Amino acid sequence: MHKKGYVAYIVIGVLYVLVKVVFVSAGYLHPGAIAHGAIPAVLTILASIVTMKANRSGSPPSVWHSTLIILPLLVFITTPPFMYWKQGAAWLANGRLAVLIIYEGFAIIQCLIAVKIKQKNSKGQCCP
Repeated sequence: MHKKGYVAYIVIGVLYVLVKVVFVSAGYLHPGAIAHGAIPAVLTILASIVTMKANRSGSPPSVWHSTLIILPLLVFITTPPFMYWKQGAAWLANGRLAVLIIYEGFAIIQCLIAVKIKQKNSKGQCCP
């Protein structure tokens, strides 16, 4: 699960952008939304790669493991107010509610994966 956890975390990071591309292609979002989706994608992917590399040495959980938990929590907390700020009163209209639900789900899943990775690393079940 350990390596699979990192891969799953990265795949979800990629999905942040892909979801935006699909909704922009369908006409529900403006093209600038793709850039907004790239922010959590890039941050979570980079944090996962750095954590995975730091973990190869078999060291105990580092600050990077906590970052894997904090980043999706930030996405979870900031996405609704950001959408409201960008869209105003119509922030959940025209397919945006679906994007919000998907993003919140991705963030929760990433948090759960990060917690499992951190727990396994704390128990010394690290795999190189």
